[in-house]
Amino acid sequence: MIIEQPWTLNPRLDSTLSLIYLGVFPTGIAWLLRFRILKKNGLVFQAQVAYLIPIFGVILGYLFLKELITIKVVFALIAVVIGIYLVKRSSKNNITSAS
Repeated sequence: MIIEQPWTLNPRLDSTLSLIYLGVFPTGIAWLLRFRILKKNGLVFQAQVAYLIPIFGVILGYLFLKELITIKVVFALIAVVIGIYLVKRSSKNNITSAS
């Protein structure tokens, strides 16, 4: 049985600096932007933006990685778009009925 022992590894300095950079700058900036959007636009908008991630993932995967878009993927994306529409319509009805 082969068991990895990562505590015995000695990473190079450039690998460690790259890891620190990726953890602090892109990830930190993304989190700051996320909380700023949350504070400004609210939780419903934040959830709708999160539902767009798979759509852009499929599009970018097709464009840059030449991934195939199957009929299952198309149906899944249609379900995501319908879900966003229903949430948007529901939140709009709640706002107008509360006024």
